[in-house]
Amino acid sequence: MSHPPKKLKKSLITVFLSGILAVLGYFVALNGVFDLYQHIADNFLQKKAEDNLHVIYTGASIKYIESIFGPPVKEEHSEDGRVHEYIYSFKKFYLQVVYDNNNTVILYSVTSKDENFHPEVPYLRKTLGHKFKDFGSDIDYLQSSYSSKFYQYEEGHYLGNPGNYRNFYLAYNPAGVDYFELDPLPDLSNDDKSPPNKNDLEKFRNNNAPNTFGVGNIHGGPEGLELSFGLGIDYYDARDIPDKD
Repeated sequence: MSHPPKKLKKSLITVFLSGILAVLGYFVALNGVFDLYQHIADNFLQKKAEDNLHVIYTGASIKYIESIFGPPVKEEHSEDGRVHEYIYSFKKFYLQVVYDNNNTVILYSVTSKDENFHPEVPYLRKTLGHKFKDFGSDIDYLQSSYSSKFYQYEEGHYLGNPGNYRNFYLAYNPAGVDYFELDPLPDLSNDDKSPPNKNDLEKFRNNNAPNTFGVGNIHGGPEGLELSFGLGIDYYDARDIPDKD
């Protein structure tokens, strides 16, 4: 019986290996194209989300918000069923939307995840990344507290007619980015009934920057429904939501 020449065997092996390498190369290239497409798509969606922050307003229907941002990554409902919360997570920020039983948005807030993200704060004429002092000294609401895991601080500014009778909120949210190294108030907690020392508050506002802003409802306020879920994403919820890089 005759046997194929050794050169022919080597040629067949070479062809076979070349074919395998070609197929592998095809899938590697295809995977690279997919990754590039995914990167472009993610950047597009992030830019779209950022741009759409300018079209949110309290008083809008929650259906309008859903039509812009899609389904939320998390939702909550109060025990009495009067108020509801949507949480969205994007690459550079969290978006909180609170609405009532009439499907009317009564608060929205933005918490930055990125030190290079500087969204404009409506009506206050500054962007996140500025220090608290840069937003003015007229504070109508204040709350701060420590826990075993984090520190949080928030303040409210009521502008009356120029703000269309809304409250505007600024906060240091522990789930957000640090624009500057945190230098907290010394008290375990503060609120309107237990305010911080005036000098301590001035120092805090001079040294720290909010990473969150919120916009309340027309004729609403911190004592009403708009802060039922707090201001911004909950720290523990943020730990559970995976980052989309």
